[in-house]
Amino acid sequence: MKKFLVFFAVLVFSAAIFAATLKDAQDRISVIEEFKTGISNASADGFFSDEENQTLNLLYQILEGEEYTATSLDGEISLHIGEYSLLETKWPAELEGSFFDGKITYERSIDILYSDAMEKKYIPESEMTEYQRRNYEYYINDYESRLRAGEKFFYAELTFKVSHWQGPAEYRFEPVALKIYKNSKRPRPIITLDETDSKEIFQVSERREFRTAKQLAENSAQIKKILKNESKSASQEKEKKRANSEKQKGRRAFYISAETAADNLNFSFSELTSYTIENMYGTLSLGLGKFIFAGVSAGISLPSIGDEEPAIYSFGGSLGANFNIKGFLRPYAHVAAHAQTDDSVILKAGTGIDLILGKFMMNLEYNYNHRNNVQASEDDSPENFSSYTAGIGFTW
Repeated sequence: MKKFLVFFAVLVFSAAIFAATLKDAQDRISVIEEFKTGISNASADGFFSDEENQTLNLLYQILEGEEYTATSLDGEISLHIGEYSLLETKWPAELEGSFFDGKITYERSIDILYSDAMEKKYIPESEMTEYQRRNYEYYINDYESRLRAGEKFFYAELTFKVSHWQGPAEYRFEPVALKIYKNSKRPRPIITLDETDSKEIFQVSERREFRTAKQLAENSAQIKKILKNESKSASQEKEKKRANSEKQKGRRAFYISAETAADNLNFSFSELTSYTIENMYGTLSLGLGKFIFAGVSAGISLPSIGDEEPAIYSFGGSLGANFNIKGFLRPYAHVAAHAQTDDSVILKAGTGIDLILGKFMMNLEYNYNHRNNVQASEDDSPENFSSYTAGIGFTW
């Protein structure tokens, strides 16, 4: 036992001086498995004593206490970078890795954007100055030449952990993060991706049980605790994402609505059926910060369709403010102006509410309207009236 512990101590010490690598993880697992085989063979009944099991757990803790790395610089990961896409302004890349004697296969597709590689915002070509265009073309050609010549101008680094698992020779591969580095004088990560959802269980040797029933129960309880904590963390992360989606932001939606004009809307069934839909609108609303939104709309007067005169269309804009409640209710108030093809202008002031179900949205709105015909005679007076709209559409 002392020989294995001394060898393991050497491995731990070397990993403490240098960053723990894939080889360190593989060596530690090999030492653990040799330790288990040696103790099991020397035991009369083939099982570990409590003292030996404690020593094994200490070895597991040392294995699990480190984060290990595998990089494309050392050939532990293959990083294949495709040709630069002028249309999408990126280098498509594929990563492949085979770890622990081929028991774990890691594959990932990733895009290295021009803005990531240059570490600055990409300016569309149509907006570039002549100097910026020359710089853009120079760096693309330079990077392409170096990549095609086999220079490791970019390299990948995968950080992961390893945990012992349920079976007698089972371990769990737990990726933490994938980083893409720009290999300059001072290598630095230009892309970092969270990989914590890519866990995988693998077995390193034959299934030979060495634990007593008590030790198995303790191991099982530990695994359940780990899974419970991970489930709790996943739920918290999901709740955090949900809360972020519910954060206050300006109204963003596209919807189709129907409008009826009535000073006093009666909601009895007999009265509702007597109302006619006078206008149909398509509206696009975009948020301007946390509370403000602006919108544009186009519509048509349904009674004007089929008349001898041309149909009446309207085009307008709006400005308003909204408030989000629990992510599914969004009351708002706005003012709007619509110009119609019959030479009339309608000014609106109103309030409404959106009922949000995921990306789907239903809308109800009330407006007080002031209509004025720019071609009207002096005898024609402006018209004031109320209107109600109902709509459906999408929000994001």
